Amino acid sequence: MGKPYVVHYIGTVKRPDPVNFAQAQQDAASAQSFKPYEVPAQDTYRQGNVRALLVGINYYGSSAELSGCVNDVRQEMATFQKINFPVKEVALLVDDKSFPNVTARPTRANIIKYMAWLVKGAKAGDVLFLHYSGHGAQTKAATDRGEAYDQVICPVDYTTAGCIVDDDLFQMLAKELPQGVRLTAVFDCCHSGSMLDLPYEFVCSSTITTGNSNYHMKQIRKDNFSKGDVLMISGCKDTQTSADVGNTASMGNGATGAGGAATQCLTYVLLNTKDLSYKDTVVKTREMLAKKKFEQVPQLSASKPLNLNEKFSMMKTFPVDSSMKQSLPRSIQLLL
Repeated sequence: MGKPYVVHYIGTVKRPDPVNFAQAQQDAASAQSFKPYEVPAQDTYRQGNVRALLVGINYYGSSAELSGCVNDVRQEMATFQKINFPVKEVALLVDDKSFPNVTARPTRANIIKYMAWLVKGAKAGDVLFLHYSGHGAQTKAATDRGEAYDQVICPVDYTTAGCIVDDDLFQMLAKELPQGVRLTAVFDCCHSGSMLDLPYEFVCSSTITTGNSNYHMKQIRKDNFSKGDVLMISGCKDTQTSADVGNTASMGNGATGAGGAATQCLTYVLLNTKDLSYKDTVVKTREMLAKKKFEQVPQLSASKPLNLNEKFSMMKTFPVDSSMKQSLPRSIQLLL
């Protein structure tokens, strides 16, 4: 029996030019956004702003063409509305002109601009969300200790403008976030396991289930801390590829058309399960993929040692695992 999906693989790419962070901040001032829907009064969020950036790239007409990434953005938006995620500002970067309310084309310049917009002016109480579906690749590491390769995302114009490396993604999105800001990032692409280079990751046995206790957070870096609470869910390990599914109806979440396997499973979990812990949210996603014969293993990483037994949330700041609190820099410990 053949695999239920297709993997389009780019492989190793030339190391991109560094991001000009000062220019990105200037460009962010002209960014556009919109409010996609209203939520019931009881779901209104009053503690701060709620902002989302959704990026989906199918690379139409190129040798790297995908089929499901734009649909991932559509599915994410539909899921947000169904769960009454109280987003106030959204920017949509997709390479499909027929997509409603497209903010901009997902070029390298625009992705950088809108990532800077996502975090610009963030303050305690703000909630941020980033979704990226497209190609991921690897490039030879320049400075990252212990890694032979860095991970990159591939804008629609990556063959001419270059990719965006994980070191720069951390700098733009996580490094300067203030205490009390929550960022959830989803990367559904190849080689995405450590796409934000965060210092803590979810570790478990390969046979873990929702009732299994053999799991923990592990510190994998001695740097890249953030005062903000950054959670990243990725479609696969750094060494793996991420699948493009031709018929998402088989995933059981009500979607149709193509889509990324990890996105479809995650949205299913958000829509159909209540009160799951952080651990069980990831494990359920993994179980769905494994049951449908996908080889990729979604990952979870964080800027702080997350208490995995607490209820999953995209709104709240992290419940920190008290047994690992001492692994944080003293300056961050004092803020907790």
